[in-house]
Parts: sequence; structure tokens; C-alpha cells
Amino acid sequence: MDSAVNVSCEYLGDPRFAMMVYRNMLPKELRLVERLEETIGTSNTPPYMWMEALVGHEQKMPEYRDCFDCKISEDLAQQAPNQFSEIKAIWSDTTERLTPCLRHYESMYNVKMEFMEAINYVKYGPKQHFQTHTDHGFSYTCTISSIMYLNDEYEGGELFFPYFDLKFKPEAGDIVLFPSTFLWAHAALPVESGLKYSAVTMFDYNDKNHNQAQSYSSATSTKGPVAATRGVSVSQ
Repeated sequence: MDSAVNVSCEYLGDPRFAMMVYRNMLPKELRLVERLEETIGTSNTPPYMWMEALVGHEQKMPEYRDCFDCKISEDLAQQAPNQFSEIKAIWSDTTERLTPCLRHYESMYNVKMEFMEAINYVKYGPKQHFQTHTDHGFSYTCTISSIMYLNDEYEGGELFFPYFDLKFKPEAGDIVLFPSTFLWAHAALPVESGLKYSAVTMFDYNDKNHNQAQSYSSATSTKGPVAATRGVSVSQ
């Protein structure tokens, strides 16, 4: 799949909101959830493992964000030890299906994103959630946000945009793109039952505001070496 592939998309809510959902972009044949769990499900080797999610300046705030994640950049995927080599294929499969959506979105709004953050694979269990937040803010800079939904065998867990009074129940394979700033504050509502898997990344015009590598906090470094998770250029 390349950037020329046809995409099936629709507006999410009012077209003036500039939110798009791209349908059936992550086919079940990819087995992304199964491959993630087979690769990192029982790992205790950071960053190739499920970690307690952090917020802001790498703080644990479970009342605000309660889930597990695994943040993988292209460098981390390429450098993965043999026992985690499948991460490279997972990252590639995810990126290849996200890129056509991004290119279409860029064409809709006459923008060009040349920086892609690492992909954050996220797992929510029952009652886990992410309260209302913006992706672009005091601790991070980005322009376009994306959420990829890897499964739909769960209840609850909707995507909610409070300023637009819009609640969206995704289907497996959906990819949602929207602006990253404060008007598009959003929440992942609590999962009621089952396990919810998603993959999140953000884009920016260039890497000028991303020169300092993102890393896991010292709170997790006792489990292994701190791993940089900086993004990559997507200008090609």
C-alpha cells in the first residue's frame, strides 16, 4: 500500500470541524492486536513492553490517564532486538496504512506534514480512560492528530469531543484525523468491558519544535535503559 491508494472516508460531525474518519484502513488480516500481544504481551524490557501511561512531563496521573502504552519510533523498530523483531513489521504495517490517510487529509486542507511522532500503541482495560486533553499544549507541539482503532471487541471507550458535543464509537480499522489544538480537546471515555487497542501519533510541519528527543521518565528507567522515542521525517 502506498500514498496513491484509494481511501474511503467521511466527515466526523460537521464538515467545518475538519475531522475525518477513514474506514477499513487496518484490515483484520493484519492481526495487529494478536501480533502486539505475541511480541510484547509478557515482556518486561522497555520500551518493548506495555508500560503505565504517562502524561505531561512524564508523570503518572491515573485519575487523568489510565491505560498502558508502548511508544515505538522508526529507530526503535529498526533497532529492536531479535526477540522483538516483529515490532518492525507491526510499525511498518501501521504506518503504511496511515500514510494514505494523512496525504488525503493534507490535500483537503492544503498543508504538508514533514514530521511524524513515534506511534504509541495503547491498551485500555475495563474502567480505564483518558480524560479530556489536547495533543498540542504546554508540553508538546503538533498540528494534526491521528487515532487508529485496532479492534472493536469492547464496550464503552468512545472518542468524545466536548466542545463539539460529539461522541464517536469507532469500528475496527477506522483511522481518525483531526487538528491537534485546544478546540479539538478530546477524551477516551472509560471502557466498560473488554480490551480496547488503538495506535496514536501526531504530525507537525517540521521537526524544529521536536529537536529534544522524547523519552520515558526515570521512574521507568529502573526496568532497563531509557529509550528515546523521537519521531521521523515524512517528507518523502
